[in-house]
Amino acid sequence: MDSTSLEGRIGTFLEKEARTLPWLSRTITPRLDSFVSLNVAPSKLTFKLGAGGGLHHSFQNRTGPGGKLTWPPDSQKPIIHYTPGDSISLTIAESDANFDNLSGDHVTEARNFCHLIPHLETSDSKASILTLQVTLFSNKGFCLGVVANHAVLDGKAMSLFLDSWAYISKLDNGLLATNSRSLEPHNFEDPTEDIVRGTFELSRADIEKLRKRVFSWGDKVGDEAKTKTVEPFQLSTFVLTFAYIMVCVAKAKELESNKLICLYIPANYRSRLDPPVPTNYFGNCAGAGGIVAQARELMEETGLAIAAYRIIDGIKKIEGFLDEAEKWIKLATGQMGAEGTQTLPEMITVAWSNKFKDYERDFGWGRPQKVALTNIHRTRATTIAESKNGNGGVEVGVVLKKHEMDLFASLFVTGLQSL
Repeated sequence: MDSTSLEGRIGTFLEKEARTLPWLSRTITPRLDSFVSLNVAPSKLTFKLGAGGGLHHSFQNRTGPGGKLTWPPDSQKPIIHYTPGDSISLTIAESDANFDNLSGDHVTEARNFCHLIPHLETSDSKASILTLQVTLFSNKGFCLGVVANHAVLDGKAMSLFLDSWAYISKLDNGLLATNSRSLEPHNFEDPTEDIVRGTFELSRADIEKLRKRVFSWGDKVGDEAKTKTVEPFQLSTFVLTFAYIMVCVAKAKELESNKLICLYIPANYRSRLDPPVPTNYFGNCAGAGGIVAQARELMEETGLAIAAYRIIDGIKKIEGFLDEAEKWIKLATGQMGAEGTQTLPEMITVAWSNKFKDYERDFGWGRPQKVALTNIHRTRATTIAESKNGNGGVEVGVVLKKHEMDLFASLFVTGLQSL
């Protein structure tokens, strides 16, 4: 394979990533990503699910992410194998769950979303890439559930697939334990009753208040701020959102002062490779970076500014992440703490993106009422998406134990009020 071609560059990149990122590693089990979009049903909605149209029609004679991820015995790494006729599994289900409860932003038991996501067929030697489910709520609405294999599709590719499907569907007026050689995903346990999830919104006005507060504390955080020139554009929505989340999590979990908190930041590497990969490249091209802080730093008055500057510095160093991959894998898996200590870190992993424009995606029945990554109750990741209110803000999905979530919700609201 020519190393200068697109395939060659992606292949070389993924070989490096396979040694570092949990969803590609040969020593860490692959991960599945699940996404749901809850939609209020139009008054004259009819479901056409057969060969005559609808979801079935939107896929006819069109190429999707079919095929299988396989691992031949004579191959050192998995491959994607497509056979003519390969298809994507679609499940149609019904639910008597409370649609309004699921589509709201209030705190709810994490396991309430489990029945909305389909099963992805996997084995040690073969794994499906994508599977879909449509769940109908009688006289109320429906949910589109998607599960994707992260070894093949990153968040950007999954978003591109959903955008393409929405475009086609609208035009058609349709509806819609580690094994070193295994493609089976990690078998996360279903959440218990004390694990809950909630959605918290930061409006554009909230983000601007956070930005002003970080600048006002610039002369109080010591050398960390003074040795760095921070421009306003660097205090982005992402930086400010997760700086605030880190502070709230540290306080909500009532962490010991010397406890480490690691923020694991995924990144789209399409523009970071040299030469860059096309923006519409459909596959996995995700890298990552990370930052570390002690809980006591985040609990200080200037904790928000400290976290923001650390995140800015971490983003700048993302291109060099692979050089320190071994250290970050050990931190992520609890094998070491800062400076070689054995203190297990508190991990905050970022998932999804507020740049995917999920609430602008229209399959022909209008914009969704609610979008969410449903697997965060298993991965314990924290999601970020654009605000459904269209106010230029973001909504953040958080999973915590019930008593931690109660405190987190209070800290989140009162913290904004005090700005």
